[in-house]
Amino acid sequence: MSYQGGVAQLKQVEALILDRTAYRFLGDNFDGPKVDRDQMLWLHEAIKGSDLEDEVAHQVISATLYVILAHDTHDLIDEPKDHLQKTSQERQLTVLAGDFYSSLYYRTLSEFEMIDLLAALQRGVQETNEAKVNLYQLHITGDEDYLAHLVMSKAAIFAKFATYFGCDEAFVHAATHTILLTYLLRERGNFQVSGESLFKTAYEHGYMALNAQADFKAWLEDLIVTVKGEIKANMVGLVISEMAEKRLHELLGQVEEK
Repeated sequence: MSYQGGVAQLKQVEALILDRTAYRFLGDNFDGPKVDRDQMLWLHEAIKGSDLEDEVAHQVISATLYVILAHDTHDLIDEPKDHLQKTSQERQLTVLAGDFYSSLYYRTLSEFEMIDLLAALQRGVQETNEAKVNLYQLHITGDEDYLAHLVMSKAAIFAKFATYFGCDEAFVHAATHTILLTYLLRERGNFQVSGESLFKTAYEHGYMALNAQADFKAWLEDLIVTVKGEIKANMVGLVISEMAEKRLHELLGQVEEK
C-alpha cells in the first residue's frame, strides 16, 4: 500500500470515532484523553495482514481505541498524583465518558462476534492496571522489571491486539516500546514546561540509575535513550509500512544518543 493510501485509511478510522455524536459532545465538554494517533497507526500495522475486509478492520481498530480511551478516562477518576480537584460534575462526566467508550467497544466487537478478541483486550486492561499499581507502589525487582512494567502500563492492550492478529515477537516488542517512547517524549515536554513528572518517585528510589550523579532531567533522558535502544535492536527485518517507518524515524530522531 502506498504512503498516501495508508494515510487515507487512518483518516477513515479516525472519522469513525469522531463521527459519533456523543464523542463530539464530549470533545466540547470533557477535557479528558483524546484519540492517540500513534496507537492508531500501530493498530493499523498490526491488523493489515489479517483477512478482514478494510471496513471491518477499521471498525475493529476504532473499537480497540475505545478500549484505550475508556481505560485512560476511568483512570482519571482515581489518579493518585492529580493535583487538580475535580468538581462533582466533572467527575460524573468523566465516569460517563469512560462508560460511553466502553459501551462502543463492547457493542462493536459483539456485532462482529469477536468474543476472543474482546477477552484478549480485557486481559490487556487487567495487565495495564496491574502494571500501574506495581509502578505506583514500587513493587519492582529491578531496572529490567521497571522497564517491562512501563511498557505494560502503556501498551499491554496493544500487545494483546497485535498477538491476536498473529504479529511476531519482534514486531510487538518494537511497537510497544515505540508507544512507550511516544509517552516518554510527551512527559519530557511536560516536565520542561511544569517541572513536574510522575517519574520522579522512580528516580528518587534509584530505578534505571545509569548515572548515579544524574539529576532528574538527565535520568529521564537516559530512560528515553534506553527505550530507543530497545526499539533499534528489534528493527532489523521489521516489516512495516512507509508511513509507520517515517513516523518511527521521526520519534527516534527526537532522542539524542550519548
